[in-house]
Amino acid sequence: MVNGSNAPKRMNIGWCLGSAGASLIELLIAMAISSIAISASIHVFSSVGLRFSGQHSTMVTNQDLRLGLDVLCSEVRLAGAGLLGEDSPFLKAKSDEIEFFANLSGASTTLTQVAEIGRQDLPVEDGAGWPKGKQLLVCTAVHCAWNQLAADGRKQTLTLVTPTAEQFPVRSAIFLLNRVRYYVKRQDDGAMRVMRDVDGGASTLLGDVSQFDLQYFDRDGRVTTDLSEVVRVRLAIQAGRQGSRLVRDVAIRM
Repeated sequence: MVNGSNAPKRMNIGWCLGSAGASLIELLIAMAISSIAISASIHVFSSVGLRFSGQHSTMVTNQDLRLGLDVLCSEVRLAGAGLLGEDSPFLKAKSDEIEFFANLSGASTTLTQVAEIGRQDLPVEDGAGWPKGKQLLVCTAVHCAWNQLAADGRKQTLTLVTPTAEQFPVRSAIFLLNRVRYYVKRQDDGAMRVMRDVDGGASTLLGDVSQFDLQYFDRDGRVTTDLSEVVRVRLAIQAGRQGSRLVRDVAIRM
């Protein structure tokens, strides 16, 4: 027989289910507050992400602008390298277009024998790899003559389209020239691209530019439109509407 004092007592669980517990309404309110807090956090992170993405895009655009401008300036600087006398390397010099001859690869060779008047096959140290149709200069110490390759260059021979009109002595220098053109191409939506064309092969140098201006100066620092007087070119370019605007002056190596 179990003593009454030692009998197990019935547990009162009313405290678990009574008024001290959380009601359904309270749970819904807590969930709503949590949802608002989570949504606000997501919005903040999204805004930060968009801002970072925009800054990264601007940084990349400005970097592309500087690299593209470096290429343009370096090639304009080479315009006319090797020319003597009154020869001008420029074919066009407009506010949104420039075209010129330049030895981009630095390719050159020399005559190994005297080239008499009327000669088309020039004996040279090394003409291998010089493509047919390229422009070239044959230069003495005081004068250069333009010509063009009639065939691909060979190891010791360059064949000209036009026979030489004068005699060239041994060791006369011969330079290979590229025809280089930079210009603006406008899209249907109003956007502009700066195009680079070398020997007829065009490609986009810079996309989405809002400004591309060229100015040309003579030896006295005055703006000129005379191709033969150009010794310095000023380039102003801006990427997009919010991008950097860069201005550079390029002295021509003549």
